[in-house]
Amino acid sequence: MAVFGFHAFITIGPQHTVIPRAFSVLVLGALGVNFFYVLSGFLITYLLLEEEQQHQSVDLRAFYRRRVLRIWPLFYACVAYGFLVAPLLMHLLRVPYHETAGLALHLAFLGNLDTVWRGGQPTSSGLAVLWSVAIEEQFYLVWPVLLMFLFRRWRPGAFLLVIAVCLAFRYQHYANEALIYRHSLAVMSDMAMGGAAAWACFSFPALRQHIAGWSRWTVAGLYVAVLVLIAAQRVLPVTPGAVAVQRITRSALFVLVIVEQNYATHSWFKIKNSRWLTYWGTFTYGFYCLHPIVLDWLVFASEHLHLPPTLLNTLVRAAVGLLLSGSLAWLSFTYWERPFLKMKNRRPPVAGATTAPHGDAPAAPPGQEEASLPNGAQATVLAEVVAAS
Repeated sequence: MAVFGFHAFITIGPQHTVIPRAFSVLVLGALGVNFFYVLSGFLITYLLLEEEQQHQSVDLRAFYRRRVLRIWPLFYACVAYGFLVAPLLMHLLRVPYHETAGLALHLAFLGNLDTVWRGGQPTSSGLAVLWSVAIEEQFYLVWPVLLMFLFRRWRPGAFLLVIAVCLAFRYQHYANEALIYRHSLAVMSDMAMGGAAAWACFSFPALRQHIAGWSRWTVAGLYVAVLVLIAAQRVLPVTPGAVAVQRITRSALFVLVIVEQNYATHSWFKIKNSRWLTYWGTFTYGFYCLHPIVLDWLVFASEHLHLPPTLLNTLVRAAVGLLLSGSLAWLSFTYWERPFLKMKNRRPPVAGATTAPHGDAPAAPPGQEEASLPNGAQATVLAEVVAAS
């Protein structure tokens, strides 16, 4: 929802100043991508470690097959929309249109580098968020090899290597906002931080017990710290050191949120206990990829109807966009994504869905391999409070 709010309230463009400054906090919705990367690193690392524990090895072919079936169908549907459907529709509507994005790089899951090298956004809203999905896919490609093979004897080395490279890259390019936000070498420290947390919780029962003992006030303090950090984003200095460590600091706090949801026994709120969140969490990948298309067409309609950019019109458009995006995500999952997900069940799953050595997990929806995650992890993944893929 943070990412949706970010897009819903900036889509009309900065030239309109009618929206109160109170809504400017939604610009920080970009932090949702940061959180999702940490969550993804936690999830993937945990699944890899558990598979290794149960089978003494990791089936890379099965791992990549699952990732392909989950990510590729909708991703390439959005690419097709951006490079084929959108230009055709604009031509039929006699609207001047030129796609500046590079097709080859988007097909190769390198769309983030395309935006960095070109220094601009794609023209089509269908391509707007695919840069972040591309980084995810790059991570899925290299992480199993790095963690399970190259650093099998000393797992912390994998985390430290990735974090060190990202720190150095961000320090070197601190003044280039596009690079530090969208380049793979600048953001994969998020996944490494999440992976380090998964490895530590998986390997050390005492750590899980310590987290379980956190008091309600400790948990409350954690979330207050996260909120303070979000507010502080507006005033932090732009210096090499600050830019380098800023993302690591955010990732560390997001790690605490994830492990709190998974292991703390005195939480104020557990996402896994919300049926609504866990249900709609199933559709968040589709919601994330498709909501820019919906918002773009709503803006297009507003402009052609000559609706003034008032606060009321913006709120109404956001509400309609939320409803339509959710509906489109449901349709996408039900009739496009799920048939591919069912193909994952044609082979044995990574781990037994009924056993979880490090905590009981709730039942997973059909086609999901998260069933063997620790307490709350599956629900956290499904709900994905960042509302991202």
